[in-house]
Amino acid sequence: MSATLSTLRDRVERILADNSNVIWSTDDVDESIRQALHEYSLVNPLAAIATLTLSADGREISTSTLSGLLRVYEIWCDYDASDPEYPANRRPFEHWRDQAKVYVTGDYEPQSGDVVRFFYTKLQALSGLDSATSTTYPDEDETLLATGAAGFAATSRAVDLTEQVTLDRLTAQQVRAWGMAKLQEFRAGLKGVSRRIAAAGRSDVELGDLDRWAAGEWR
Repeated sequence: MSATLSTLRDRVERILADNSNVIWSTDDVDESIRQALHEYSLVNPLAAIATLTLSADGREISTSTLSGLLRVYEIWCDYDASDPEYPANRRPFEHWRDQAKVYVTGDYEPQSGDVVRFFYTKLQALSGLDSATSTTYPDEDETLLATGAAGFAATSRAVDLTEQVTLDRLTAQQVRAWGMAKLQEFRAGLKGVSRRIAAAGRSDVELGDLDRWAAGEWR
């Protein structure tokens, strides 16, 4: 059975030993889940396909309608869903993430009325979180996400405790150490997910990003 925000939140609260939200509010827990899901998505993104009809000529095409977009890895233009071309009209392009655009670099300049088919990766979703209506990640990774969310919640709490000048510093250090241990466990699990993806031969995953885990850059 696929997880929902409610069921995953309950699991995180149990790991934190805070079922009644005495220490962490539901908003705090939800934010920690959001952080864990984002980091998980960088390793195991959701593959997606979408089409867009252009309203003007030009090489710059906005990707702002592609919700949760991480990386565009192929585009076809012009595309006819009722009579798909063979071979497909694949177009060379650059993906400008910060500007939320792709720039078509080949001889063909897209025209108004053209249909562009995007192949891309996006953030995984959890039903009930940020208006998502379904959960997209595998059930087998739910425990991993709960562990990561607990780690994020604890390290965030440690920052709050450190800022309270009347509190024993040792308490904040202990909370942070526990949270960092959970995050270390989470990230070790993410390396396992990346190996699973590599074994499956996924072509939509940005292998350069996966290599960063092996190098220990994402800590």
